[in-house]
Amino acid sequence: MQSPNLRKAARAVERWFARHQRPLPWRETYDPYRVWVSEVMLQQTRMEVVLPYFERFLSRFPSLVALAGATDDEVMAAWSGLGYYRRAKMLRAGAAFVVSHLGAIPRDVPTLLTIPGIGRYTAGAIASIAFDAKAPIVDGNVARVLSRVFALDGDAWPHATALVEEAKSPRDLNQGLMELGALICKPRNPACLLCPLRESCIALNTGRIDAFPPPKPKKETRALRIPLYLVRDRRGRVLMHRSSGALMDAMYHLPHGDASLLDGAQLAATPGALLGTFRHTVTTRRIEFVLYEASIQRKARGFEWIDIEKLHEVPHPSYVRKALRFIS
Repeated sequence: MQSPNLRKAARAVERWFARHQRPLPWRETYDPYRVWVSEVMLQQTRMEVVLPYFERFLSRFPSLVALAGATDDEVMAAWSGLGYYRRAKMLRAGAAFVVSHLGAIPRDVPTLLTIPGIGRYTAGAIASIAFDAKAPIVDGNVARVLSRVFALDGDAWPHATALVEEAKSPRDLNQGLMELGALICKPRNPACLLCPLRESCIALNTGRIDAFPPPKPKKETRALRIPLYLVRDRRGRVLMHRSSGALMDAMYHLPHGDASLLDGAQLAATPGALLGTFRHTVTTRRIEFVLYEASIQRKARGFEWIDIEKLHEVPHPSYVRKALRFIS
């Protein structure tokens, strides 16, 4: 089958996006700072999870200058529960770099790539969405759409580059491709009859939708069972420690019994009543946490008493809130 006409395909996506785009908060003004924050939050995180975090984060850090002037702890606390916490640190570092070295968020990809934490995709997203520049983007959704439309076995970036060169509005084209991947061209059971690219899609018109994109090798997962200890003082505060491990670094954690996952100070605790169990996922780790009430003779170094009502003021992973529901 002949390759799709790039200009025709670009126009079809732009028209579809103009009619069917979701009303998202960063689309109200396309302010570069809001676009940047949204793109970082959306990396490896579902839209419905991001939206409430985005609003709270922008309320706490309403401008680039406000974010640049914040501490890592303040930013991590506002990010707590969103996962992939290195993103938050790099976002703050990037904001500080822009304020001190550039003065404003740049409009072009080469300059955007000089900012800490900004890679090829994020640079293209900021340039095209905030400034309507002809910059390609390829995330998981876009890669799936292009893989099917062009029947690609490999890299989708050359096709994304060629397509955006034909765009009337790179902003609408790139967002349209992402929306198509999220709403129409889904990994399973895509709604091909509703797709504006159905006439051009090689995979659809050759009966090979399920063959694209080619499956990736699955990462090995680890099943872990980790005891957690809930230690409270007379004021109801909870004993926590700050991790220095590879995962969830610099976050406040409940005392636990598996240093292979969460590094930190050791605590001589006496387990008491079983409060419950719950499941949690961290990258390729599938964890079953077993929560016990516990008591200690004395507080060890590296541990702090944290007021549950002020938990939002310290950076902590979402599993902590899951555990505290057992005593709410």
